[in-house]
Amino acid sequence: MTTVNCVITAGGLPQPGEPMYELTQGKSKALLDMNGRTMLERVMDALQNAQNVGEIIVVGLGSDLGMNFLGPVIHLPDHGSLLKNALAGIHKMRELHPETNLVLLCSADIPTITPEIVDDFIARCAPYDKGMVYNFVDKPTLEARFPHSNRTYVKLKDALIAGGDMTLIQGDLADSNQELWEALTNARKHAWRLARLIGLPFLLKFLTRRLSIADIETAAERITGRPAQIMLNPHAEIAMDADKPEQVLLLRNDIERRNQRVSG
Repeated sequence: MTTVNCVITAGGLPQPGEPMYELTQGKSKALLDMNGRTMLERVMDALQNAQNVGEIIVVGLGSDLGMNFLGPVIHLPDHGSLLKNALAGIHKMRELHPETNLVLLCSADIPTITPEIVDDFIARCAPYDKGMVYNFVDKPTLEARFPHSNRTYVKLKDALIAGGDMTLIQGDLADSNQELWEALTNARKHAWRLARLIGLPFLLKFLTRRLSIADIETAAERITGRPAQIMLNPHAEIAMDADKPEQVLLLRNDIERRNQRVSG
């Protein structure tokens, strides 16, 4: 059994005028109540009950803020962006555990994941020889589990997909490729930077909806020097995040129905 240490990104504060601000009132959405547990507590429940997850670092809050977890958790403050939070968590984890290079990155806003889903993803990543394993969930899988989810989908040649919120990465990739990480983060504002790094043919394929999953894996390997894997995950929960108020309500209702089945 492979044990992987985990970094949870929980930073970012919705601002006045943004859709989530009415719910969060200036606090992190990781603190939103999801039927008696915060969003982060529910994600942490799944990770800490998983057999294949070791130590966990939460980046973005700075402390537990009164939350209750099943075991000890290391907290780091918000570093200003999703990318910086992820990199800070990876660097801290590698400092604490120089003997292991694999790091599981997870978002704090996928509260319906379960220990079994986490363990299944980690097991599917074997033999752990990829620089990065990233998740997609296709639209039929996600809509069957969460009808009317209002998720944003991207049209690839292979499928209509939504990005997952869990990635297995070789931590030393955080030491290099800084320009790539910045370009990926700012791709919407500076597509030309992404094109310069990844290549114009790749960008044109994406814009004309001819990009395949194999194309993404090939480009990632060319840029990072490591083989990459894009996984079509069968578990919709791994891509059902809470980015919009209606998605928070959908997830709350789903958790309530699950609790009723368990208690019944």
